[in-house]
Amino acid sequence: MQFSGDRLPVYDSKKPLEENKDRFFEQQGEDRAMIIERDHNIALKIEKKNNQISELGSLLHDEWRAPRKQEDGTFEPRMKNTKDLVWSEKHGTEEVDIANTDYANLPEDWKGENKISAEVAMEEIYKAVESGQELDTAFIENASDVMHVKWLERNGSWAPAEQNKPYAELSEEEKEKDRVIIRKGIEIYEAAK
Repeated sequence: MQFSGDRLPVYDSKKPLEENKDRFFEQQGEDRAMIIERDHNIALKIEKKNNQISELGSLLHDEWRAPRKQEDGTFEPRMKNTKDLVWSEKHGTEEVDIANTDYANLPEDWKGENKISAEVAMEEIYKAVESGQELDTAFIENASDVMHVKWLERNGSWAPAEQNKPYAELSEEEKEKDRVIIRKGIEIYEAAK
């Protein structure tokens, strides 16, 4: 049996076995309470991070579709087929207009790149904060490099030549695409404090 911290059940050989047993179970109850509290705090942190990932993914989707906005407030349609069976069953079709569907209502397979980019960005931000690193220009540059490496891992086989190279060799315009995601992630993180 493991106990939290360095605490071990205390056995006092001068006391009757029943008193030692009571002390053991009392301490075990305290350990359970600490474990429950720790697990609750971990669950809250995960939920907060997942909400931030969704918020950032939504923001990225909105930025992608913004140039498609028409005078009537709708977006120039972009029809795609989905493999998300749950979404298809709910909507009675495999076709989705990804431009006129907000992020939260997209099928999972069309949240794709935005969700993964948001996950990478928020992971880098959380790692930096937990290690005491400042979320400054140096962090943004390093995290943007990680964003690009992860993007190449997923997309390198088809990426255009101007993107299919190490971050340091990208044009400033291409680097800025990654930096924007990190900056927006920082804004979301800071707003949730």
